[in-house]
Amino acid sequence: MKWSFQELRIQAQDPLAIDTSIEISDEMQERSDEILAMSPVKVDGFVIYEEATVLAQLQIALDVTLPSSRSLEPVNVSMAFSINERYLPKGMETDIIDDEAVLQIEVEGNSVDLKRAIEDNILLHLPQQRLTAEEAEEQELPMGKDWDMMTEDSYRSSLKGEEKIDPRLAKLKDLFADEASED
Repeated sequence: MKWSFQELRIQAQDPLAIDTSIEISDEMQERSDEILAMSPVKVDGFVIYEEATVLAQLQIALDVTLPSSRSLEPVNVSMAFSINERYLPKGMETDIIDDEAVLQIEVEGNSVDLKRAIEDNILLHLPQQRLTAEEAEEQELPMGKDWDMMTEDSYRSSLKGEEKIDPRLAKLKDLFADEASED
């Protein structure tokens, strides 16, 4: 999954179609302690050489086993996402205008390593909240002595219920109450 700009320029007439599976679980486990296991990564898409740049548009699909964010029990997570990146040789500027979804990346050297790009994107797309089926169904969140866990929604609603009064102004409230009773 690594090509030089020269190789892709020679083949520039047609996009290079990619439809493969790659095994990168060992590399991913070295890069992240959170990854317990991982299926081979399904990669579909194309790479095309355009005006001294390389455009990669890929669809990625995989299953990864991660620890639960609550109990650290293993959780299998299916992931599917796209990678839209344009690779430029370092120091080069281009007049090509891509849509917002295409990320432009400067490459040191004269080759494009899509395997490394796929690894980076997998790490970026790992979900922060991962729950086992039982934890997802559970309505009550864990709690202990002097602490409890709450969802963002319940936290926001608890903030709305609290009236925040500046302690420096709290005495003024009593002042106006006295004047109202005198009238």
